[in-house]
Amino acid sequence: MADQVLERMPGRVRFALGGVWGQAVVNFFAGGSLLSELDSRLAHGQHVAEPGLVRGLAYFSMAVAVLLAVVGVCARKRFGWVWTVIVLVEMLAVMSAMVGLYCVWMGLIAVSESALLIGLALPLAIGGALITGRGQDWFSR
Repeated sequence: MADQVLERMPGRVRFALGGVWGQAVVNFFAGGSLLSELDSRLAHGQHVAEPGLVRGLAYFSMAVAVLLAVVGVCARKRFGWVWTVIVLVEMLAVMSAMVGLYCVWMGLIAVSESALLIGLALPLAIGGALITGRGQDWFSR
């Protein structure tokens, strides 16, 4: 039998996948927390401006978490679509953080700028790690 050489996953790809798993966990708990808060407010008769939108955003956050978890599991198998999905999700996260920062700077929302900056830096780091040659090579058999 021919000897098969197992290639080690590059460190940048491991970092990116660790970030993807972290994002999956945070997105899932954020969506669950948002649903819990919404249900609590509605159960106590408090006014919620757009409960359907809030519920939709919570479910979207949880769906992204499940997608990231599936991608995290499939990354070891080096499927090419995994790289594409991760890069697209990270681009969406960067755009979301930039919109959030703009809204904070314009005074439209009251959210911590440091949290938004972390929400901008992490996807940039993950995307940057995967866009490199080694990151792309890992997912292109």
